[in-house]
Order: sequence, then structure tokens, then C-alpha cells
Amino acid sequence: MEQGASYFGVRDPRHVEEDLDRLVDEGLNAILHTYSERDQTFYEETMADIVAASNDRGFTTYVNPWGVGKVFGGEAFSQFLGKYPNDRQQLVTGSREHAACFNSPAFREFVREWTRSAVGLDPDVVFWDEPHWILPEWFDDDEPDDAWVCRCEHCQRRYREKYDAPMPVTEDATVRRFREDTLLDFLDEMMAIVHEGGAENAVCLVPESDADHGIADWARLASSDYIDLISTDPYWGLFAGDDVEAFVRDAIDRVTDLASTYDLRSQIWVQGFGLPDETATYDHVRTTTRSAAEGGVDSVFMWGYDGCRSISSIASENPDRVWESYLDALSG
Repeated sequence: MEQGASYFGVRDPRHVEEDLDRLVDEGLNAILHTYSERDQTFYEETMADIVAASNDRGFTTYVNPWGVGKVFGGEAFSQFLGKYPNDRQQLVTGSREHAACFNSPAFREFVREWTRSAVGLDPDVVFWDEPHWILPEWFDDDEPDDAWVCRCEHCQRRYREKYDAPMPVTEDATVRRFREDTLLDFLDEMMAIVHEGGAENAVCLVPESDADHGIADWARLASSDYIDLISTDPYWGLFAGDDVEAFVRDAIDRVTDLASTYDLRSQIWVQGFGLPDETATYDHVRTTTRSAAEGGVDSVFMWGYDGCRSISSIASENPDRVWESYLDALSG
């Protein structure tokens, strides 16, 4: 089984290599390197060196669009949003939100360039992390409950081309389907570039699959010609109710069933961030990790390495113990 973690924040290859050697000693065989807009602009050659150092140590290497356009997961700012304010997602109320629109021609070209750059780093896998439309309440509690995205000029034009009708003001089933179609079309276009460049594609979806997040029907994604691995991240601290084990088990069953049906690999992410220093925390880390292994997934990762110790805003209260619990579960 692939055993890995996400890695971020360090851009001096000498220090990265020290961490990589330690991660090998700790039993990991896969690593995800975050690749933000900042990295692409200022650290492209450095990142190629870092990926090469990972490859040299036998890791399966992943890179992901960390916070790119703020339509993917990650603690990174997006320069695109500042340069192209009119290409942000637009609420039906008319306000622009803090994320790029998947139907924006400028954003599509921007992500094409990011994708070519990412493939040029020579990873094994490009990891499309939590692609999503935004939810209005993430940014503005004052918006009405029925506010929705996206109704910008790009979406209205593509909607009319598709349905030969104006885009409605009220969100309905057709709007939700259009939004899902848009996101799947966007991913297919970018994943095709990855395959042409000789790398594989992984897509991670949040466990709350619904039209608001963008993809309600995961089978439509799994049936793509370009996807190689389907993943989800049952972060119990964000999504689960009281029954964490059942929540995690449902996520494992979902990705393994889809992987089996569509001849893909499966992956589960273990929460390593924002966790309290409690006995239940370490039990959940160990249980999730072991359940993924026993449930037949092909890959298990933690977000992120060392319990996210270096990102103070999301670090676990006792990151070292979180990390040790993950490693202990992996070893047996």
C-alpha cells in the first residue's frame, strides 16, 4: 500500500532532502508536494529539483494546485484573483466571490499553463485537490440563504449555448447539472494535458458530495478517460458527527467501490491538522489509517506531514503525537 503525506513550506532543497531522508526512515513511500501560484512563478526550477530528489529516493511523487484560483484546497493566496477580478465567481445577487470561475477563458488558460508547468516537474501524479464551486456562506453571512454561484457573464453565455435559453435567476436542477457539467469538463481538459505529458491524474473530492460543492455524481468523474486514482478526505474534525468510524468507513467503501467498478486506484486522506490534544484524536488517527489499510485502499496519506506543525493557523495542538499516531498505525 502507498503510504504518504503532503509536504509544504520548505523550498531550500538542502533542507527538503533532510526531511525526505527522515520520511523514508519513517516508512513513507509517497509524497505530495504542494505547487501554488507562488511556487510556479518564483520556484519552478527549485520545485523540479525537489521532485527529482523525491524521485531519487523512491517516492511516488504527487504535485497539486495548492489554492490555485481558490477553487482547489490549500493555504495559499491566488494572484489570479487580483489580476482578473472580473473572472471571479459571481453570486446571483451580483457580488463577486473569492474564487475564479471555471468557465472563465482567462482562468482556463491560466490553469492550462499551471498544468504544463506541473507536469514539467516530472511527478508521477498530478493531484486535483477538492475542486469546488464556492459556498456563499464561506465569505459572507449576510447573503440570502438562496444565493448561489455562478451567474457571471461566462456562465450565462455557456448556459445559453448549451440550453438555448437564458440562465435562470433561481437555482434549479438544470443549473445544478450545468455546474457539475462545467466542473467535469474543466477537469477533463486539464487531466488530458497531464496524460499527454506522461503523468497520471488523481482527483480528491470532499466527502460531502452535493451540487453545491460541484460534483454530486462521483461515478461521472470516475468514468473519465483521464482519471487514474479517486480519492476522498474524511476529515472527521470538519465533517463527521458523533460516529467517526461509520463516517470513515462510508468514505472508504465509496472510493474502493468506484475504483473497482472503473478500474482505478483508491486513496484515503487522514486528518492531521486542527486536532485537539485529546485521547480521542489519536484513536481516530489510528483507526482511520488502519481502516483504510484493512478496507483495501491502494493509498493512504496524511494532510500533512508532522501534523501540520509548520502552519500555525491549522496545526494540531500536539502535532508530534498526531504524526506518531499515524506512523504507528502504518507500521502495524
